[in-house]
Amino acid sequence: MAQRSLRDERRKRRRELSRGQILDVAEQVFAREGFHDAALREIAELAEYSVGSVYTFFPGGKDDLYRETFRRRGAEFMPGMRTILTSEKPPREQLIALADWQVGFFRTHRNFGRLVLRGGAIAPPLAEPTGDPQITKNFHEAQQLQADLFARGQGAGELIPGPPTVLALMFSGIIAACQTAELGSADSSQPPLPTEDFHALLARTFFTSG
Repeated sequence: MAQRSLRDERRKRRRELSRGQILDVAEQVFAREGFHDAALREIAELAEYSVGSVYTFFPGGKDDLYRETFRRRGAEFMPGMRTILTSEKPPREQLIALADWQVGFFRTHRNFGRLVLRGGAIAPPLAEPTGDPQITKNFHEAQQLQADLFARGQGAGELIPGPPTVLALMFSGIIAACQTAELGSADSSQPPLPTEDFHALLARTFFTSG
């Protein structure tokens, strides 16, 4: 029984490693080509698997792969947001920390950052193929968390007045602009905006003068 359990655990780890390898390549290809122009055969070849083997991990083929790239990163992105926005820091500090964390996330996962930009960073992702309920839920939760931050900041007199949902979209737009400047295309990018300048931009845009 113990030997079977160990064998099953090794098989599970190998499967997870294989899935991760395929997803890494898929993220790269989708970021470069977009969903419609990406070819499952190219993803399989770059990952060093046959097309048939890819289907054993992702029975829905390219659609499953595309959705899973968003699910995987969302499982990392959302807990990071929640941790920052449930801290004891005042709203201004939370806003700066959230901006730094989001920019850092997309620097770490550059291909995913490009993929998000392809789909529209301030609109629900996955217009193509058909959206996934969990991914759509993550998007709306992220925007709501940001809107709640602006509402708290307004209550504390720290953040500018205005509809919190609109301010949350403005915040996402600034993050997207930084992504666009830094990530560009796969073979071209600009140096990151200095941290001090980035924080000053956020302060001028969202902080009250008091």
